[in-house]
Amino acid sequence: MSSKAKYNVLMMRDNTPVRRYRVSPLWLKLALYFLLVLLAVAGAGGYFGLTFWKENRVLREDQAASQRELRELHIELERLKNIEQILKSNAAKEPSDQATPDTAKTPPAPPQPPVDLSRIFTRTDMQQVRVDNMQARINGERHIQVVFNLNNLQTEDAIAGSASLAVVTNDGKDKQPQLNQSDLVFQIQRFKQIATSFGLPAGLTRGEVFGLRLVIKNNEGQVIFSDIYPLARILS
Repeated sequence: MSSKAKYNVLMMRDNTPVRRYRVSPLWLKLALYFLLVLLAVAGAGGYFGLTFWKENRVLREDQAASQRELRELHIELERLKNIEQILKSNAAKEPSDQATPDTAKTPPAPPQPPVDLSRIFTRTDMQQVRVDNMQARINGERHIQVVFNLNNLQTEDAIAGSASLAVVTNDGKDKQPQLNQSDLVFQIQRFKQIATSFGLPAGLTRGEVFGLRLVIKNNEGQVIFSDIYPLARILS
């Protein structure tokens, strides 16, 4: 075929004259190459786009895990500070070894039972739920409002159960307030905000409250989460 040969393209339509276009083989080849290059660029763009999306998802998951670890470290730091405060408070209450002559004549006071720190700061986490943004507000002197976010860590299944709150006093004892259980029952797929309010147990003042103990159980009664929140840290 001659290099000057051209293709004839006929355009025929009813009731109109026939139109003929002469196209060089070079233009046809260029059009074909352009189409192939366009398909290659589109394929490469789709591949790199999918790769970058997967990497971005991994980075987001790593960021979320780092934030969870940071929150847990912050809670652990607060727990250690509270333990230090309790130990200092107990040490201040111990009688001095060097007694004055007047105090030496008086009989020593009976020893106070030590505060069981291991019981106070016992924490349970079955990695089924996560508690975020725990906040408390005191109205007046005896009424407490509590709000927290409950997240389901089981991405495939919903989770149901109930939560309970106890007031922890400065001497390490748990006092059970009158709770509205309907506020604390949950069934969530991903996330739920839980809010409730209650009055302090009888005979207990605000100054005697150290913190709140949150216990979450599933429908089988198994404790899947338990932690103590010092009141000074969650007051809003």
